[in-house]
This record gives sequence, structure tokens and C-alpha cells, in this order.
Amino acid sequence: MTQLDPKRPITLSEARERIVEQVFEKGLGGAELGRIGLEPEFLVLRVDEGGEPVGRVPLEGQGSVLEALEPLVAAGEVTRAAGPPPVFHLPNGGRITFEPGAQVEHSTCIHENAAAAMEDVEQTAALIERAMARVGGQMVAVGCDVWSDRSLVEQQLRAPRYHAMAAYFDRRSPHGRVMMRHTTSLQVNLDLGSRVVATRRWHLGNLLAPLASASFACSPEDGAVSRRAQAWQGLDPSRTGFPKQLLTDACADPGESYAEFALDADVLLFGGGSSAAQPGRAGFRMADWIQSGHPEHGRPQIADLDYHLSTLFPEVRLRGFFELRSCDGVPARWRGVNAVFWAGLFYDSAACEAALELLEPSRASLSAAWLDAARAGLASPFVRDLAAPIWDLALAGAARLPGPWFRPADLAAADEFIGRFIRPLRSPALELAAALVEGPAQALAWTRR
Repeated sequence: MTQLDPKRPITLSEARERIVEQVFEKGLGGAELGRIGLEPEFLVLRVDEGGEPVGRVPLEGQGSVLEALEPLVAAGEVTRAAGPPPVFHLPNGGRITFEPGAQVEHSTCIHENAAAAMEDVEQTAALIERAMARVGGQMVAVGCDVWSDRSLVEQQLRAPRYHAMAAYFDRRSPHGRVMMRHTTSLQVNLDLGSRVVATRRWHLGNLLAPLASASFACSPEDGAVSRRAQAWQGLDPSRTGFPKQLLTDACADPGESYAEFALDADVLLFGGGSSAAQPGRAGFRMADWIQSGHPEHGRPQIADLDYHLSTLFPEVRLRGFFELRSCDGVPARWRGVNAVFWAGLFYDSAACEAALELLEPSRASLSAAWLDAARAGLASPFVRDLAAPIWDLALAGAARLPGPWFRPADLAAADEFIGRFIRPLRSPALELAAALVEGPAQALAWTRR
């Protein structure tokens, strides 16, 4: 696109063109068998000698997450960047960041295959876990904290934008607090491929969202299997879920559909990169800001648009690659299964085409299926008949990728996962809920078996 003056207000046509270029066009090309990045998140719980959870480890202060990580800095195992917010860089290019409730996130570097990505995740998780043990902390991966009193976990990221974000979400619903302070996920990032391939993959990723959410649901609460998914569904419908064009058009272009989605989303905050960040308001869309301006903040520039893109959270987030966001955090033994599921379907063309054919009839009911999957999991009528056939395609596709793209242990874990959860139509959350009935310590032990 034409070079834009960063100090000049952007027009609607320029905004649309820039969004398409930034989120889609710049990532096109490359081999059909792409690369992978993983983003696991963890709660850090304080656990007593009897294995009982007794609250969350705070981000700052004595006995905190940041205090626990300082010896890693001294030993040269990580490098701390200037904050806020706090960021630690790993020698291989990955990084460790934090969510507002002091959840720890590891964003891997880009890997050529899932085998290398999983080795990276396990090594880094072990490094962080050893550090957390110094302050009595234990790392746990489930979709939502089922052990802690939510009223006692404060927002702990101090940058102005996090306070503005919290204020924005609080004006809309209580779901924002749950999402920001109490949830964890496991995101899988995959390459786009060529334009034709990328378009198929984008449609597939969105159509898979309800099944993926149900399959990895691991945050039971009030009869629902994924409180994490329900938090995302309820916090702000203008920036979550699915682009409208996708719901009705099997040929919808990913870049153009995403641009319309972005422009139709409400402005979450003004001055996102500054110390004067202020929350937006419901109903004031990015398109409104561009076309009509704001009495206090004028008209948006390129930086405002780019920041707005970082505040969008659809199930498939376009960032020049696919950020697949539908899955709860899961215990370590099933992390590799997530990679098998997504890459097996995306990177094997036969599996991708077959899955699209099976899923296409569900397009019109996609939003309803997404909502019901968070509640009923694999028992939802929207996904139960699709679960086993789609998972069989995923495993077959993964097996066809050239070795050693996956570790044998992760392929075996996926096969076990299908037998344990998918065929009986029982989301992992049901096992966690049963363990919770036995007691908090028993539920915590379940996450580590």
C-alpha cells in the first residue's frame, strides 16, 4: 500500500487497506508445510505441605513471581527487558510475559516443527517451575482458576493501558475481570501458506472453534465445561467470536472479512501506547472514530489503528499468521495433543479438505455452536457427531506430515486423548469437576498426573 504519513489522520479506505496488508497479505507465501509457535499460559498457585492450594502467588513483592525469576536473570538464563509491563527474553528468541492476574505466559520462538516447539515448551516450563518453587509456587494449566477466591486476586499489571482496559470491560460485564485475572489458554500459531491455502485454513480454523473449545474444555463451573470460553464470549461481542461475513459466505476473503470485523469493533481504549490511556465506550466503533472523530481524542492515526488491531480477540486472530485461540489451558500431558490437532488439520491438505467438507453445513449455526460448546462440551448436539470424524482426520493428517514433525510421544498422547475423551464425548473438564468434588488438593493432583 501507499506509504502513509504517521501524523495524519487515516481515512476509512486507507484503514481497510492497511488492515488487510498487516493481518493477511504480509504473511502469504512460503511452503504449504509451515512452521509453528506455541503460547502456553500458567496459573501460579501457592500450595501448602499437604498439597492444598492456598491462593495465588502475586506478581510483585516479597515471595512473588518476579522475585522468583530474578535468579534466572542473575544466572543469564533469561534477560529482563525494561518495563512496564515486565518481559523476560529467552536465549532462543522466546519470551515470558504476564497476564493481569499474574498468570505466566511463555511465547515460544518460531519452530520448524512441533517436535522442536514441544521440547522448547517443556524445557522452559521446567525452568520457570523450578524458579516458582523458591517462593512456594506451583505452575498449573487449566482454563480458569477453580481454586482461588476471585475477589482476592487483584489486577497486577500497572501499565496505564491495563487499567483502561479493565475499566472498559467492567463497564460492559463482569466477564472481563474473569478473563484478565483468572484464565489460561494454550494458543497455537501456524503459517498462512499461499492465498488459496490460507483462505481454506482460515475458514477451517473458524469452523473448528466449537469443537476445539469442547475438546480441550478444562474449566468447569456452574455446570459449564469452559468458564474461560464463557468469559471471552461475554466480555465484548464486538471484538470476539467470528467476522460476520464468514458466517454466511463460504468464499469470504480472510483479509477483507477481518478488516470489516476490525472496523466494526468498538474502540477499547484511546492512547494505548501512552501514559494517558483512557477507556473507550460501548457502541463507539473504530469506523465511527475514523469517520466522525472524537471530541477529546480527535481522529485516529496509523498507530491508533495498529493498536486497535492488538485489542481484537476473535477465535482465529489474523496477525500475518493464524493465532488459534479456542482452547483452554490443559495439563502438561495433553499440550502436545493440541499441536497435533491443529497442525494435522491445517498442514495436511487431504485432512484440511475433508474436514472443511464435514464442517461446512455447520457454518450457519457457528455462533450458537460456539456458545453451546462452552456449556455442554463434547455432549453438545452441535459437535458430538463431528468430534470423532474430525479427530480421526487430524490424527491421520498428523501422521502424514514428514518426520520427525511430531514427537512419537505426542502422537501417542493424541491417540490416547481420543479414546479417553473424544469417543466417549466427555470433555476433560468433567474429570476435573469430579476431582474437585473430592477436594481442592485432589483436583490439583489431577492436573499433574
